[in-house]
Amino acid sequence: MSPSQRVTSVKSDRVTAVRALHARQGRRKTGRFVVEGPQAVRSALAAGVVIRDLFMDDDAGVAFPDIVAAALAAGRAVTWTTNDVLEAMGETRQPQGVLAICDLLPGGDLGAVMSAQGPVLVLDQLTDPGNVGTVIRTADAVGAAGILLTTGSADVHNGKVVRSTAGSLFHLPVISNIDLAEAAEAARANGRTVAVATGDADLDLFEAVAAGRVDDRTCWVIGSEAHGVSEQGRSLADVAVRIPMAGRAESLNASVAAAVVLYVTAYPASSTPESRFGLSGPR
Repeated sequence: MSPSQRVTSVKSDRVTAVRALHARQGRRKTGRFVVEGPQAVRSALAAGVVIRDLFMDDDAGVAFPDIVAAALAAGRAVTWTTNDVLEAMGETRQPQGVLAICDLLPGGDLGAVMSAQGPVLVLDQLTDPGNVGTVIRTADAVGAAGILLTTGSADVHNGKVVRSTAGSLFHLPVISNIDLAEAAEAARANGRTVAVATGDADLDLFEAVAAGRVDDRTCWVIGSEAHGVSEQGRSLADVAVRIPMAGRAESLNASVAAAVVLYVTAYPASSTPESRFGLSGPR
């Protein structure tokens, strides 16, 4: 193994270069971002994401030989490091020994997202990276067509967003800096209803499903953590629904609200998960 294939000093220029990517300015300047952890790196490799550097410590090389093999098959060499170096490069205290530097994701085409199967979520100024990442992961699980983020939302290449998606960031289109009115127009052009979930709506979510007002192709606008759905989001919506709450909580977390509306519309009472997705069901 040549010296160029190994980094052993936390003061290395390569460590400094990786650390710079934890800031939005550094990502914009270089056009690259950091992906930490074996599951996320596996997903990036499987999706054909452009990986510029792949760093692994010696323990990870033993624990995750599939990642090494996939990287080499994709023509990407592995740079080996010590545990201290990997920790210095990453944002987490336990990066699990695997870290990749990837080109920023291209996003996707708005028309293609709206014409695809599955629901669409528009995150309207959702600023918390953990919430954004969790919504992306949930949307992936339910088979969403894509995620749109308006200006002012968290950067999808933020380390906490990437980690919170657990690899789902690489499974479906995620488009940033979307204009809300443009998204609503594209949704309707493709036969989608635009819906918002808000606590003061008259229509109950379950009643809306039963009446066919929302379904598994609805375009949902999810509002910010602090202010909920914006006035523009309300004005653009075809329907507003509320998620019923029997307790005394004032509201639901944005990512939880997104999960509820996605799963209630994906698994309506008239069908089972088995029939919805063509599964055989329990044996």
